[in-house]
Order: sequence, then structure tokens, then C-alpha cells
Amino acid sequence: MAALCPAPRSKADGRAPAPMTTLAAEPALGDLSAEDLARRVQRGSSACFAALVGRFERRLYNFLLRRVPTAADAEDLTQETFVRAWRRIETYDPRRTFSTWLFTIAARLASSHRRGLGRDTRRAASLPARTTAPDAHAVSEGHERGSRVWRAVDEVLGEDQRAAVWLRYVEDMPIGDIARVLGKTSVAVRVTLFRARRALAERLGDDETGAVDDRRSA
Repeated sequence: MAALCPAPRSKADGRAPAPMTTLAAEPALGDLSAEDLARRVQRGSSACFAALVGRFERRLYNFLLRRVPTAADAEDLTQETFVRAWRRIETYDPRRTFSTWLFTIAARLASSHRRGLGRDTRRAASLPARTTAPDAHAVSEGHERGSRVWRAVDEVLGEDQRAAVWLRYVEDMPIGDIARVLGKTSVAVRVTLFRARRALAERLGDDETGAVDDRRSA
């Protein structure tokens, strides 16, 4: 933004001209952290909320694909997650990671959805096998070995294992945050990830499972 320069005082009043004042330019929304965007949403910014939707929509959708039976369910729950987030934004604590808060909402909606399916036995019986969206393996696009690993994740692992693996190795979430999202203890998450890696190694062999190598710190 250009500097704002007030008109100088006349020499007759005996005072020096006021110094120029430069107003700092507002950062672009894309340069703000998710936490900063959420703070602005709490102050009423719909533009910042739209920026959060753009940043997290595809990520939430891919996560929910591993929690619900079909792509259509994942799409519906992705939209519902943002509706809930908008309505409950005042409950978000900006000192915490926004993605953890948002994914926790999504995980709880997915759990409620599955419980509803369990009660609706006719619909549950008619559902096809889990549907993987065309871009569900986008994280490994162009890498044949990585694609095989993520296909095996969908085919071999249980629901909680799939979700934990996705949050850990795609979202790069710390163990403690994964525990909050899934409503488990940190120990339980570590056990889930260990069993998931072992199941993948049995299917693919140790050399194929580099995409889910957990030698990082928590």
C-alpha cells in the first residue's frame, strides 16, 4: 500500500510538517496460518472461512474416505464438517492446531454416520464395497510403489488403522493429535500404527512399505 502523506503545515504556524505515516499492508490470506485464519473467522470474517474451506476440503474428503463406506458419504460429511465448524468456531482455541480441531469434528461425524448405518440394516446390506475416489492416492501420484502401498492400506487395514495411517503419513500429524482426533490414547494409536505397518509388510514385504516408515519422532 502506498505511503499516506498528510498535507504539510504552513510555515506561518511555526510547526514542522507532520512525518509521513506508512500503513503496513495486510498479508494475503494464503500467507496466513490456519490458526490465524480461524482467529479472523471468530471475529466475523467469511472470507477467511472460505480460505479455510479451500485449504482443507480435499484433505478432509480423503480422510473421510477411510472412515465411511462410499465417496458420496465422504462428500456429504465433508460439507457437514464445515457447517459444524462455522457454527462452532467460537469453541476453537487458537492456541491449538486448527487441523486437529477440524479433523476431530470430521471423525465424530463419521462415527455417528457409521452408527446410523448399523441401525439401518437394509441400507448397510445394499452398500457396495468401499469406494475409492479417483484421487484418493494422489499423495503417491506418479509413484508406482507408493500407489501399491496406499491401495494395500485401503484393502488390508481396518477402519481405525486406515485413518491413523492417513493422519500420520499424509497429514503428518503427531501421535498426540491423532489420539485426539480418533478419541484414543497415545499408546493405543502407537499400537494401531504398529499393527498396520505389520499387516502391510505381510502383504507387500518390508521393502515396499517405505511410505509408512515410522522412524520419525512423535
